[in-house]
Amino acid sequence: MISINYAFIIVILNFVLLLIILNKILYKPIKKFLAERQKNISDDIDNANESKEKAAKLVEEKEGELKTSAEEIRKMKTAAKKDAEIQSSEIVKSAKSREKKILKDTEEQLKHEKEKVKSEIETEIIELVSDLSTKFLSEKLDDKKDEALLKKILSEKEDK
Repeated sequence: MISINYAFIIVILNFVLLLIILNKILYKPIKKFLAERQKNISDDIDNANESKEKAAKLVEEKEGELKTSAEEIRKMKTAAKKDAEIQSSEIVKSAKSREKKILKDTEEQLKHEKEKVKSEIETEIIELVSDLSTKFLSEKLDDKKDEALLKKILSEKEDK
């Protein structure tokens, strides 16, 4: 027959008691630690995905800003170019107007100089003719008459 040994029952009871104690002390805390670790890992993966999406959105925003900045720079360059062209045309116009003014002033000065030289020459001619007429005629006519006669002769020559 089968005999029941008390030592065998005590070993079985010790084993069951050991399983209960190990379950409370070791297995539950290890399961809890592993569950928390799994949760932390999944949270970190979710956070990484969110960060990746945010980074992608930020990259898109920055690319949009870059395009807008490039367009603004292009517009500013175009505006600066137009301003430079306008200023250059204004400078050319003012230079041409100054050139015309200088030419006009020079022509007027030449005209005045011509008239001055002409009157000086007329005066010298009158004096020469007066001196010559005195020498040839041995008597001098009136200076006023000589001058009037010469002016008449000169004006006739100019009319021709």
